[in-house]
Amino acid sequence: MSRISSLLIAAVLGVSATAACAHPRLQMSNPAPGAKLSVSPKEIRMTFSEGLVAPFTGLELKNGNGKTIPTGKLAFLAGDTKKIAVPIGARLAAGTYTVTWHAVSVDTHRVTGTYMFKVVR
Repeated sequence: MSRISSLLIAAVLGVSATAACAHPRLQMSNPAPGAKLSVSPKEIRMTFSEGLVAPFTGLELKNGNGKTIPTGKLAFLAGDTKKIAVPIGARLAAGTYTVTWHAVSVDTHRVTGTYMFKVVR
């Protein structure tokens, strides 16, 4: 096999591997996973590695008993489709809370995740 053929094959395989790994990843959240807060948060903020599609992205917040806590409408922060904010509709009592999120990137990849945080007083 010629050197040019080898380079061409390596380039094609490299592009395929990059495309296969192109899923949005949660890079940051506030409250953070495992956080212990002394004050009830007013919203949940998340930053992803790729731009998202709002109608197919969201989260659910539940208390330690599995009861869903009302949340408001998702919004992009400062027009950045990688950063979202979801208002929390009620003051959170002391306890453990679970955030279950789903996101669809602009290239249509769907991912999900879950994390917990605590409110302590």
